[in-house]
Amino acid sequence: MKRRTEEMAFGKINLHLDVTGRQENGYHLVNNVMQTISLCDRLVLEETTEERILVQCDREGVPTDERNIAVRAALLFYEHMGVRGGLRIRIDKQIPMAAGMAGGSADGAAVLRGLNHMYGDPFDVATLCQMGAALGADVPFCVVGGTAFADGLGDRLHPFPSLPHCYLVCACEGEGVSTPWAYGLLDQLFDGFTDPVRYTPKSVEPLREACARGDLAAVGQTMYNVFEEPVLSRRPVAARLLALLQSCSPIGVRMSGSGPSVFGIFLDRTGANTAAELLREKGYRAYLCHPTPRILSREKITPNPWEVVKQ
Repeated sequence: MKRRTEEMAFGKINLHLDVTGRQENGYHLVNNVMQTISLCDRLVLEETTEERILVQCDREGVPTDERNIAVRAALLFYEHMGVRGGLRIRIDKQIPMAAGMAGGSADGAAVLRGLNHMYGDPFDVATLCQMGAALGADVPFCVVGGTAFADGLGDRLHPFPSLPHCYLVCACEGEGVSTPWAYGLLDQLFDGFTDPVRYTPKSVEPLREACARGDLAAVGQTMYNVFEEPVLSRRPVAARLLALLQSCSPIGVRMSGSGPSVFGIFLDRTGANTAAELLREKGYRAYLCHPTPRILSREKITPNPWEVVKQ
């Protein structure tokens, strides 16, 4: 019987995103607090007799070859297994593309989790995260989910207090952002992060303390995203969306990742619904969602659970 499984690929928002420096090779070092959310893609993985990876997606513009991280994740998994597998991947896409919500990374992570389940869990979660790090900096986090702090290149995970229960409105419309382009803007703004006088990273500790206390008001006040200043000045729709969300009296509003998606945190579902409906009435895509817990529990991650270092 051919193996088959379904897996949810949860999107993410950034509660804190800052650059702490830049390596000689041009890669940026970051401090990053990420949170998975209930907005997700649905992936169906089916074993085939053909020794190739086939991708079907209900969203136009999604590549179906190795440009798709889901394909690369499957190939990498089979390489670690030492087999030449055949697989069909169907993606029901909900997470906006090129929006700073880790849609591609979430799909890649879902493929790794799904294939591991299909083949009887041959790899522990730490190994899956190491595979994910070879695919992209956000993939190890997307393998695990929940709330986590990442540093280095963004692929080293550390424990972080969970975001308290709340309601989220995420919005994005018509403006994609290339991550290299966004980092280029930061380099121009802060002289390549080579001069500590020009830019001092923001401490993540106030956010950590707010989450640990379960203080949503303080969470809203301490969230930060270094990309907002340069990106929003060049993405007027995203700037308008952020202002509209702000007018709905949320606990806090931020841009996610390098943009252009924005999100607002609300204490109650009624306030979140009102904000989402306002954005939709004005013709924007708005998603009402909530934070999700860890997809794979900390206890199952062995060894050295929260230190996933890129190989």
